[in-house]
Formats: sequence, C-alpha cells, structure tokens
Amino acid sequence: MSSIRSRARNAQGMPLAMVGVACALMVLEIQRMPVAHVVSFSMFAPLPYGAEAALIAALGLWALRGRSRPLGASVAVRATVAVLAVASAWLVLEGSAFSSSAMLAVRVVYRMTTGLLVVLWSERLLPLGARRAAVVIGGACAISGAATLALAAVPSVAASPVLVAIAVGGSAAFVAFQPTRVEEVPPAPCAPLPTFSCRTRSDLVAAVGLLCLPLLSRATTTSTLQAWMPLQQASGGLAMQAAIGCGILLGAGAIALIIRFAWNRGFVLAFDLVVVPVSFLSLYTAQLVSDLWPLHFMIVDSTYKVVLFYVMMAPFLFPPRREGAVSSAPAYGVFAFMIGARAVFIGLQDVLPASAYAGLCVVIVVASFIGTGVLVLLMVAREGEARSRHDEAPGAAVADTADLCEALSDRFQLTPREREVFVLLAQNYRAPYIAEKLVVSQSTVKTHMRNLYAKLGVHSQAELLLLVDREAEGLSIHGDPPRAG
Repeated sequence: MSSIRSRARNAQGMPLAMVGVACALMVLEIQRMPVAHVVSFSMFAPLPYGAEAALIAALGLWALRGRSRPLGASVAVRATVAVLAVASAWLVLEGSAFSSSAMLAVRVVYRMTTGLLVVLWSERLLPLGARRAAVVIGGACAISGAATLALAAVPSVAASPVLVAIAVGGSAAFVAFQPTRVEEVPPAPCAPLPTFSCRTRSDLVAAVGLLCLPLLSRATTTSTLQAWMPLQQASGGLAMQAAIGCGILLGAGAIALIIRFAWNRGFVLAFDLVVVPVSFLSLYTAQLVSDLWPLHFMIVDSTYKVVLFYVMMAPFLFPPRREGAVSSAPAYGVFAFMIGARAVFIGLQDVLPASAYAGLCVVIVVASFIGTGVLVLLMVAREGEARSRHDEAPGAAVADTADLCEALSDRFQLTPREREVFVLLAQNYRAPYIAEKLVVSQSTVKTHMRNLYAKLGVHSQAELLLLVDREAEGLSIHGDPPRAG
C-alpha cells in the first residue's frame, strides 16, 4: 500500500507536464503548419534561427558554470517567456499586413522564445528522473501528433484561433508546473539510463559526436522545405496537415519503442541508427515530392520528434555534477547546435547553386553516417573490452565494493551516516537489516536512503547497484585507483 501511495506521489504533475510539453512542441511548429496559413520559404530566414541558437548557447554556458539556480525555477522568467511566446506566435499567424522588416523582428522573438520554452521544459523535467521525463516527452509527442492531425478537420479560418488557444494553454501549464523530485520507489522497475563516461577528453568528444553528428545530418532536411511549398494549393493544406500529424504520431511510436526496448545500452545507438539514415531518405523523397509528399512529411516529422526527444533527454546522458545534480547544460548545448546548423544550411541554400547545395547535403549526410558509425563501433568495442576484463580478472581489475563506495561518497559529498547506509545498500542489504545493523529506526534509514538517492541521482536500490557497477567498469577500463572525483 505504501508503494502505491509513493508511486502516486511520484506521478503528480506528470499529466500537466505532458500537456504543457505537447503544446510547446506545437507552438514551436506553428509557422510551418499549412492549415493556418500559406507557408513560404521567406518564413525560414537564417537570422531568427541564428538569434535563437546564440541565445540558447549563451544560456547553456551560464548553466554549465552552475553558479545560480536553474533559469526555469523563476516564476518571473517562466511567465515572461510564456507571454512572449504566445504574443509572437499570434503575430506570426496574424501579422500578414506587417512590413517585411517588422515580420522579421517578430520571427526573431518567436524563434527565441518558443525554442527557449522547449529547452526550459527539459530543465523543468530533470527532477522527475530520466524514466519519468522520457515518458512525459513521449506522451507529449503523442498528444501533439493527435492534436496536429485533428487540426486537419478544423476550417482554415478557425485554425489560427485554435493554435493561439493551444499556445495560451501550454504557456499556462508551463508557468503552473512544479516538478516533484522522485522518491524511493520508481513507477516501474527499470535500469537507469546509461551515461557517457566523460572521464577523458576523448570520451567527451565521442559523446558530443554521437549526439551532434546526427543533428548535423538532420539539418540538411531544411533543403526540402522549398520542395513541398508549391504543392500547398494543389495538394491542399488540410491534407498536408494530416500528413504532418501522422508523422508526429509515428515519431511518438518510435519514442515508445526506444523507451521500451532500447533504454539501457542501446539508447544512444537507436538515435544514431535512426536519424542519420532517415535524413538521407528524406533527401530522396524530396526529389519526388510531387508524388511522395505524404511519405516525405511522415519521414521528416517523425524524425524531428525523435530528435527533440533526445535533445530534451541529453542531460541524463552525461554524468551528474559533483553534488549529484543533473545539469541542464547539455540540453541547451545540443538544442543550440541543432538550431545553429539549421540556420547555416538555410543560409547556404540562399547563396549556393542548387546542384552545389544538393551535393553538399549528400556529402554531409554521408560523412555523418561514417562518423557516427565509427564512434558507435568504438563505443561497442570499448564496452566489450571492459566486460572481458571484468570477467577475466574481477578481483584484480575492479576495486572492491567498499573502495568504490568510498570514491562515490567523496565525489557526491555524502555525510558519514549516508556513507554507512550506502555501503550496506551496495552490499544488497535491505532497510530492516540496515536499521538493526546501525541501531536506528527503519524510518531513519529510509530518510537517509531518500537523501542518498537524491544526491546520487538514482531512484531505487537497483539503480544504486548499477551505478556502483558502472563505476567499477570505468575503473577497470582506465586502471585508475578508486579515489575522490
């Protein structure tokens, strides 16, 4: 019964977060929704995307320093971003009478605030833990896909008010949402999301490459924008809207499969093996867009939702800070790279001849495919070597449990009592035995366990054991003694 109550407490706020993230994803895509207005390539000038990338990159550097509380923790910041996102989205939909310079300014504000809205949602989800955050984002993609598909049945004159209402509702959810930190019992037993080791500079370069190379290949799909825009009158904006909705739903399905079947070791591999090949396929369908535009929309939009899922999950793929908190900086950095690459490719499309630009896109996708393939093979080989060393000489190559716990305790600055509880939990003892061993009550032990889990960034004893195992694997790879930091 206590387990059920704990799970219910842990689920608090998740439905509101799903709705809020779903609305944010839709607001981010308002300017390319054919049901609301005729989409032209002038709407995708590089300046708004460049300004968005610069703002988010700067905030990412600020978050990386860790000198202040998260940006989204401030109600004033959230309210300001929400108001600006709603106002600029409305102007993007209704500002056809504005001059070109005025609309450019509107689109700069629109891109900056709606992009920041998505990244701040990623930051707000961090206290939920990796599994709950993934479920929220996947559910949000499904909701946004269903809503985007439903918009195809809405008359064009009503589409803009509906989208503005969605922006208002999503912004209200963003301001109101208060994340509740996970407690001892997770919603379902599961392995923790594996993190990049990042112990050396080469580890960090490989981690960044595995995330950014697919985003670089995905940026080439901006070249396909002009391919479908002339078809809006012939094919009908409503039909295109339906295709976009179906693509988003396919992306939500892919995210569900990743969470279910590729959560542990294959999580990053699924990203690399899906995004890069499908980006290449989108270049092909763009050449036959007159006949294959429904397939083209499904490919582009499903891939984009998978990309956004990984962008928002990026903080969980890197080791926590010394104090045990998950940093939001990776989400800022990866999102800024994605948007910056898009701005570059939009600019190149304006200045390069069509044949030269098409050749460049092919080269980029092929190079990204080769680069990610090499990094994936190196990662798999390294993990295999670590497991082999562990199996051949577990006593010599891996530090014992007490030493590992000591190193982790120093790194995460555990109190003396938390260290004692940590060692006993790592030896697979349960709360009743630990209470008797330490001559304290079980409630006291559970309090220490909750504090300990929060500092280590885990949610259960199973995840704590896996954290110790990963520490042991890292030591066996690098041959380092188990010391602090």
